[in-house]
Amino acid sequence: MARRITGLVSVGAAVLVALERGGEWMMASRTSPGVSCRGASRRSADVKVARRSPLARPQQAAIPALATLDLPSVRMVTRTDRITLTRTAVADDYEAVNEMHAKCSLESRYARYGAARRSLSHREWATLCDRALGLTLVTVPADNPSRVVALTHLMRTSEPHVRELAVLVEDSWQGEGLGPALVSYVVGLARTVAPGCRVISASTGRSNARMLSILRGLDAAVKYTAGASAEALIRVGDGIRR
Repeated sequence: MARRITGLVSVGAAVLVALERGGEWMMASRTSPGVSCRGASRRSADVKVARRSPLARPQQAAIPALATLDLPSVRMVTRTDRITLTRTAVADDYEAVNEMHAKCSLESRYARYGAARRSLSHREWATLCDRALGLTLVTVPADNPSRVVALTHLMRTSEPHVRELAVLVEDSWQGEGLGPALVSYVVGLARTVAPGCRVISASTGRSNARMLSILRGLDAAVKYTAGASAEALIRVGDGIRR
């Protein structure tokens, strides 16, 4: 029987259990210590990468361990008991991913990309699915696996030990704890199965107090940049000076 993992605490250990035993994550109905389960805005994407988009191919020769790791699907249950499965993205998910983009509000898409884009090109999707460049996950409802409701990235950058985090959650699935759970899960993966990753970079709007709270709950150092953005740096390995 699969082990049931509740809440969003002890992320690293939970990830290992989920990977080894096909464990289940469940978003708690009350705020877990250190991470707010209410951090996802219903009207904006949970977190996005700022100017350095994961759609750009970084000039890196080394291939991370995640390039060859076969991640099993992870079961997550929202606070309203909707069951989802999160798995590694593949090329055949392209149409379903763009269907999800079409269902997202202009505000959600702008928060994710910094532009009002409605879809990804075939070339962009191929880049995001390239395991040598990072990890892309799709989240689907357990009862409708052909529909994508969330997209999560942990992509390489031009800086050898830095990865960029990005999450887009379809509007009708926001506000249920899914976005914060995906962020926590990917940070846990970076800490446990991505040797060489020391820092995760993520960006959100400086007015998104709830998401900033989630990132700080994951020990992120937040820096306010020019304009309306804030950049968060999460240390996940032996520290490097920034």
